[in-house]
Amino acid sequence: MAKRIKTITAGRLVIVGCYTIPTPRSSDRERQALREISSAAQERMNLKRSWQKLEVELAANFTRRDLHLVFTYDDEHLPESRPEAVKRLKKLIRLLRVHRKARGQEIKYIYVTEQLSAEGGRLHHHMILNGTGADLEVLRSLWPYGEVELETLDLWEGYEALAKYLTKEPRECGKPESGTRTWASSIGLKKPKVESEIVRDNITVAAPPGAIILSSPPPVENEFGVFTYIKYYLPVRKERKGTRPPRKRQPDSPRVFIRSGNQV
Repeated sequence: MAKRIKTITAGRLVIVGCYTIPTPRSSDRERQALREISSAAQERMNLKRSWQKLEVELAANFTRRDLHLVFTYDDEHLPESRPEAVKRLKKLIRLLRVHRKARGQEIKYIYVTEQLSAEGGRLHHHMILNGTGADLEVLRSLWPYGEVELETLDLWEGYEALAKYLTKEPRECGKPESGTRTWASSIGLKKPKVESEIVRDNITVAAPPGAIILSSPPPVENEFGVFTYIKYYLPVRKERKGTRPPRKRQPDSPRVFIRSGNQV
């Protein structure tokens, strides 16, 4: 037997699945049993749900110092439709891009337009935006339609909670239009890194020292194989003050192989 290890790395967020796969010598009975294992791995690792896709995109591009914004409308400026609301938000983005470009600042964003109810719901926008340290007054000056609420991402309990919150409308009310994407984003955002490799059967995975474990459910297993899963944040490397710059080091490994109980 052998195992496949699949790793998804998005910023500090790492998702690892390790599962038994058949070999050319595997019997039909073994192959049938291992299909159950691979199905469990695919269900967990393929990121089919909208919030799962958004979670890794957020993690790959934004840090705890970046911003969650809410743009609302007062009665005088309430748009007549969702497309009209989106048009106004895109205008703000164009103006903000010009403002930042003049100051040598980049702009990265993901936004969601919500109403939450086809009858009586009030249109508003959520935006995740890279912060510059002086954003609130600028954004308020570019948004004459209502209020701008701002908070840093470190107030959220991880990217999963934020992603589920930003995609709640489709789950609660259904998509506003058939085929409409749940969120929109700026061009050039980083994509999660996906790696896959085949290893010996006696190898499994664990988080590196200092990592923050987010999820590590019991393994799925039968008499011929096993699927293990772990999701964690890589540890933050702190720089020491008053010391000379450290020598160049390899990036933190997204996972630690464990063979027969010993770290390798």
